[in-house]
Amino acid sequence: MTSSTVLEARTRVLEKTRVLVFALKAGGTAKTSSCTSLAAILGARGYKVLVIDLDPQCNSSQVLGFGRFRPEQKGITHVMKEEVQLQDAVVQARYLVDDIDPEDPDAAYEPIENVFIVPGNVDDPDVDETERLLNDPKYADSYWIRDGLADMDGQWDAVLIDCPATYGRATVTAFVALDKNVDGEVVPPILCTFKEGGALVRLEKKLQEIRELRKYAVKGIQPEMRHVLVCCAPNSSFGTKEHFRTLGEIEEAYADVLLPLVHWSGEVPKIYRDECPVPILAPNSMPAQEYNKVASALGFPQRAG
Repeated sequence: MTSSTVLEARTRVLEKTRVLVFALKAGGTAKTSSCTSLAAILGARGYKVLVIDLDPQCNSSQVLGFGRFRPEQKGITHVMKEEVQLQDAVVQARYLVDDIDPEDPDAAYEPIENVFIVPGNVDDPDVDETERLLNDPKYADSYWIRDGLADMDGQWDAVLIDCPATYGRATVTAFVALDKNVDGEVVPPILCTFKEGGALVRLEKKLQEIRELRKYAVKGIQPEMRHVLVCCAPNSSFGTKEHFRTLGEIEEAYADVLLPLVHWSGEVPKIYRDECPVPILAPNSMPAQEYNKVASALGFPQRAG
């Protein structure tokens, strides 16, 4: 491969792929439930979806059927260590339908149509060392997600990235995947508390910092927050005065970019135990219906046929 060919391969445009990065420097803000819910909905609507689980808690992996890894299965840390390419760690997402048989654990799952995942293995000792791995010159650089997606250009209609609750190296590699040639954005799911409201301001500052860094600016890296997703929104049966006050402040500050609200439901905490995203676990529940509205607002209508 000539040097010009290598350059072309590293700067390919994701002409047919939307990239949504679920990120906010605050824990428990519904990043995983939002990522997995939208993945299941988009898959059901006919879009081919890839989820990348960057969170060392590996919650998206658990919800999408990979709380347990097969022997020799490759995951996100193998990609970071450059033992495999990103595309080589992709597996079809699935959900639990039966008790696990130790002799044949895969038989307990059904595949989720059109949804795939690069999972993280919560039992992998390296999963808690991702920052060290990504700062070690022996392993992947800041562009490993960006370049890995370029290698799969045309394979996915949507790529959804579930980030940890930090702006460390792992999350930055997701932001770096959003260059000027990619149709993508950072979607912060937030709860209705003052803490999360402040986290939005810090997210905007972080994204601006990345856009202004010369090493990223020269490559056209342009991560932006174009929408805000409010989860566990208060209503007549759930919420305190603080929740309603914060919701009002968020609606006032981000009125132009606010997605349809997702209200609290007791179905959401079940997704981890049941290893199944909300739209499949409880399709008639309030959050499943509201995440459907979010998918439409993000520009993913039902595909014909």
